[in-house]
Amino acid sequence: MLKLTTFKGGYDSNFSYILSDSESKEAAIIDTAIKPEILLKFVEENGLILQFAVVMHSHFDHRVGVDYYKKNNILLCGSEHLTVDIDKRLKDQDELKVGKYTVTVISAPGHTPDCILLYVAGKLFTTDVLFIDGCGRCDISGANVEQMQDSLEKIKQLPEETVIYPGHDYGNVPFATLGEQKKTNRFLQVKSKKETKIK
Repeated sequence: MLKLTTFKGGYDSNFSYILSDSESKEAAIIDTAIKPEILLKFVEENGLILQFAVVMHSHFDHRVGVDYYKKNNILLCGSEHLTVDIDKRLKDQDELKVGKYTVTVISAPGHTPDCILLYVAGKLFTTDVLFIDGCGRCDISGANVEQMQDSLEKIKQLPEETVIYPGHDYGNVPFATLGEQKKTNRFLQVKSKKETKIK
C-alpha cells in the first residue's frame, strides 16, 4: 500500500509530504519546504528507506535544507531548469520509483520556469502551481501567465478523482479532488486558449 504523511509548517503554511511503500519501506520526500531534520526523524522512526527528496521549484521556501540533504548523501531531484545544485534533473514525463509505485514528472512552468508536478497512484502534488481554490502567482519575476494556463490545462486533463496536494495550506481544506476543484476553483474554470482562440 502507498502511504502518505503530510507535514505543515515552514515559511507560510507550507506542506511537505512523505510517500512510502508499506511493503518495501521505500520512501520519498515531496516538496522540501519543512526542515529536513523533522522529515528525516520521521523516516528514521518509521524504519523507512529514503530514496530521494524532490525540490518542486526554486523559491526559497520550497528548497529548505538543500545543503543538509547533500551533506547527508540524500539524492536531491528537481526540474532540469532548476538553478539549485541538485543530483538528478528531471524532464517532463520522467519517472521515479517508490517501491512498486511509479511517480511521473509533469513539467508545469508559469509560477516559475522550474515548477514540476508529481503524479502517483491518483495523487497529484502541485506545489505552487495549483492551490485549493487558487493558483500560484504570475506577477513575480520569472512567472508567465500563458505558461500557467498551459500548466493548468495539463492538470485538467487528469482523471476527476485525482486528489490535489498543494504546496501551501491556503484553502478551506488541505486537499481536494480535481473534480471538486473544477467546480470551485476559478482558475480551473478559465477557458483554454483553444476554446478562446488565443494563439
